[in-house]
Amino acid sequence: MFRLVKVTGQSMSPTLEDGDYVIVKKPRLFQAGLIYVINHIDLGRIIKRLQDTKHDRCFFIGDNPKKSTPSSLIGAVEKDRVIGQVVLVIGKSGIRRP
Repeated sequence: MFRLVKVTGQSMSPTLEDGDYVIVKKPRLFQAGLIYVINHIDLGRIIKRLQDTKHDRCFFIGDNPKKSTPSSLIGAVEKDRVIGQVVLVIGKSGIRRP
């Protein structure tokens, strides 16, 4: 099943811009370097790049260090809190892969 999610904020700029939409699918595998939508227990819905996994926990980072929540505040995220992996971006310049 696919979901459409609106990007808000500049934490993933220049990869994702405020106002873009992303299409996400439920991940089967978790791969460092890919972008995921997370239902964070404290921060709500966020979009970040997977930095690393250890056991059933994921560690994420934003592409824009000046505008993103620090990874130390995001902390370890349980895999079941990941909504989906970003597979397409719909932006001002059209549809593209992230």
